[in-house]
Amino acid sequence: MAGNQQDTEERQFGWTLHDVFRLFQRAWHRRLRESGSGISPAQSRVLTELYRQGGLTQTALADEIGMEKAPLGRLLDRMEEQGFVERKPDPDDRRVRLVYPTAKSDSLDEPMWGAARGMFEMALDGLSAKERATLISLLERLKQNLSAEEARAIGPRRTAADDEASMGE
Repeated sequence: MAGNQQDTEERQFGWTLHDVFRLFQRAWHRRLRESGSGISPAQSRVLTELYRQGGLTQTALADEIGMEKAPLGRLLDRMEEQGFVERKPDPDDRRVRLVYPTAKSDSLDEPMWGAARGMFEMALDGLSAKERATLISLLERLKQNLSAEEARAIGPRRTAADDEASMGE
């Protein structure tokens, strides 16, 4: 199957991005396991979003980490049992519960970020400061392009609070 130069570049881009993502996930899983933190990559993603944004509804959290609400609910149940997260009523809408990290989850911060720093150093090895800045800039541009496309594709959406209230949470 013959293709032009643009087809070849697009295929190379697609497969390279796929391979980088796959290898990044494997490295993260391995380094997180080696950190002794005892948490899974999915749990680390939940905690990272909660640290970044504070209390989130389950719907908003699911959107942020790209996970369906039902499996996320089970994950949050386990994390709540472990004492890493807690659900509290939203002060603005008591029908909605927000998820927050607990003080106990703070003990995971250093092992989790130590694992992340080691992985980032390994992945970026050999790149100059300028190349790193360029890479981040290009990835941000890709993210903006894809986010704009996603916004066009999904159109107007209900808010997370609407979704949570309709679920009776």
